[in-house]
Amino acid sequence: MQYIFLSHDVDWRKQGPPLEHILSRKDRFEPELFEKTKPEDLYRNIPEYMEIEEKFDIRSTFFFRTFYENGDVLDYEDDIKQLQKSNWEIGLHTDPSSIDDLDKIRLEKEKLESITGKQIIGNRVHFLNYNPELPNKLEKLGFNYDSSLRHSKDRIDEKEMGYSRIHGIIEFPVTLMDAYLFTYMKIREEKIISEFQKTLDLGRSLSENNVISVIWHENVLKMKGGRVYKQILEFLTSQDDVEIKRGIDLVKILK
Repeated sequence: MQYIFLSHDVDWRKQGPPLEHILSRKDRFEPELFEKTKPEDLYRNIPEYMEIEEKFDIRSTFFFRTFYENGDVLDYEDDIKQLQKSNWEIGLHTDPSSIDDLDKIRLEKEKLESITGKQIIGNRVHFLNYNPELPNKLEKLGFNYDSSLRHSKDRIDEKEMGYSRIHGIIEFPVTLMDAYLFTYMKIREEKIISEFQKTLDLGRSLSENNVISVIWHENVLKMKGGRVYKQILEFLTSQDDVEIKRGIDLVKILK
């Protein structure tokens, strides 16, 4: 079986990035969409992700930061509660400035748990800012898994898939991420499904029970490239040996 760990990092405050940021990247959107959509709605896509995944009977993991530039995770309180109520998983998107300080990670975890009302077991550091001491800290704080590790930005090989156990933490390397596909690997929109096919084929050659971790950022759904998310799910769900899982599901399977 090929397991897909499907997740979305929520990188921006709910109101979206500053207007100048959006205007400088307007070429990422179709002109008609850009003209008819409020700037803050271009980057805000949680309900749309839920609607798409619901059609495929899929649930994924959303990683939330606890503080945002000019924003706060409490702005997402209703979204987080709705996701959780409908069986999506909530994970912590730890700030890079926190990873060397156990107490800072604890405070972030507790702040997110004050919204969820239940234990957060999954972590991913913003910007994939990983270091070898992180799993030890996460284990002490009651996490079960992390997905912050990536060895390269411009290629996908066996190092970028599967999982390992470090200090009691299951580490899922990031395999396929929208930003790396578009920016560093220069994959064109019409070739994205082919890249998923190549990655699945590589996984099949490595292990019968392989894990491929996918990040499709919350803000990219309306962008060129990011908008093929529905086609990605159509492709993945058409594969007889593929199961799409939340991080918490994989922890249960791999224990």
